[in-house]
Amino acid sequence: MKLFFLLLVVHFIADFYLQKHSWIMCKVKNKEGSIGLFKHMLVHLALTSIAIIISGIPLDYKALTALIVIISSHYIIDIWKTYRVFVLKYFLIDQVGHLIFITGISIWLSGLSVEAVLFEIHHFFDVKTLMLVGLYLFLCKPVSLIITLSLTKYTDQFNEPEKANEGLASAGELIGYFERGLIATFILLGQFVGVGFLLAAKSVFRFGDMRRQSDRKLTEYIMLGTLFSFSFGIAIGKLADYLLTTL
Repeated sequence: MKLFFLLLVVHFIADFYLQKHSWIMCKVKNKEGSIGLFKHMLVHLALTSIAIIISGIPLDYKALTALIVIISSHYIIDIWKTYRVFVLKYFLIDQVGHLIFITGISIWLSGLSVEAVLFEIHHFFDVKTLMLVGLYLFLCKPVSLIITLSLTKYTDQFNEPEKANEGLASAGELIGYFERGLIATFILLGQFVGVGFLLAAKSVFRFGDMRRQSDRKLTEYIMLGTLFSFSFGIAIGKLADYLLTTL
């Protein structure tokens, strides 16, 4: 485990802190023949060697083989990336590729058996971890869809130009429900700072400071979405806290 985190740290340092922008541009332009890539590999070689030495593992042929594999794989992956556009997808593929090699080398050098690795994986993905992953996944896309569907009737009102200066139908009443419910929840939890945050957020959108009456629909719409999201976050957070203390 120590070796894994050492290799991970030196990877981040070499890739994101010690790699100059001019080296990156040189890699993109010259590909395999890039001097910038050569300098980048030298930095990785030096830092990875230090990580292996201070990890405490025997400095034998396995350590040398591991060093060669890490540097060679990094070189190949970086070359592959120079032939791709710089977008999030390829950046993530690049980093996951490095992580796979770092993980594999760490397991190999640590002498862990397959059974030990599977045990660690099983231990990591216990009920609490899976529950938290599930809750966070639920708070992303599913809750986003729930909020979108809940606000559909208000979204449709933006297509009514003749009522542009009117507020969203029943939105004010619903905002009040959310506001009072959240305030009561914060008070019950002893989180009075949350009450202050809610009041501050409301003051940003208060109608008295609005310059154009036509902004009212948009303001109420934003407030509804914010309060929906805020309420779901509190509810799921409390559920997670309750389950973590009872499981």
